[in-house]
Amino acid sequence: MIAIGIQYNAKLQRLIKQVKRDIDATVMPEVRYYAPEYTQDAWSDGIQAAIDALLARWGSPAVRLVAQRMAEDFVRTSLTKSSRDMKRTAGIDVFTGSQQMQDYLKAATQQNVNLIMSIPNQYIDRVGTMVMANMRSGMRPKFIEKALQDEFGVTQRRARMIARDQTAKIQGELAEKQQTSAGFEYFEWIDSDDSRVRHRHRQIAERVTEYGKGVYRWDDLPLSDSGVPIKPGSDYQCRCTSRPVSAREVARFQARNNS
Repeated sequence: MIAIGIQYNAKLQRLIKQVKRDIDATVMPEVRYYAPEYTQDAWSDGIQAAIDALLARWGSPAVRLVAQRMAEDFVRTSLTKSSRDMKRTAGIDVFTGSQQMQDYLKAATQQNVNLIMSIPNQYIDRVGTMVMANMRSGMRPKFIEKALQDEFGVTQRRARMIARDQTAKIQGELAEKQQTSAGFEYFEWIDSDDSRVRHRHRQIAERVTEYGKGVYRWDDLPLSDSGVPIKPGSDYQCRCTSRPVSAREVARFQARNNS
């Protein structure tokens, strides 16, 4: 799961760097042209025109096609890993051609296309707002360049979080769909066993239920701190996973505890 998230993030970071190059090549020349006092007529029109051109370029059908391919590759790779994990843990080859699974994969892909497209859109929007505000305040180009670099860092961190969050969510959702379609009613909640595990998630993983330690039914999920049913990977940036548990394993546990 970590490798998939790293690969996804690497692609998003390359995209952001391309946007930054465009910003540096179009917005900063306008800022320098109107410096040092920003007294020329209609300087805001020049800056807005540059921002509008960037938004149009990075919101174009060509860029959406790139985002589509990126999202499809991410979802397809996630499916392959989930199927491989199912084979390793349960010894079952999972059929992934059902209409339900295809609908899910299509929805997951489309959601990630939208997330990918939102990255340059929000980045450019924030750059436009920041540049306008600083020019109104009379800030020098060097200061604005530094502010642009800071905004670049913010966008990099947002993309990293998207990659982590979507990787965990899709892996968790695929695991549920593949396990239940293979007839597994139960799963074991497995945390990442490190200092970053949420306290509540560790409690869930260590709780002894009527089915076993950390074992739950897919139709009777544990609750979050706020009382909402949660699955491994469903919380924001949750890194927990699920192991399929057979009814026979549950029966053995219950027999030992009732004897």
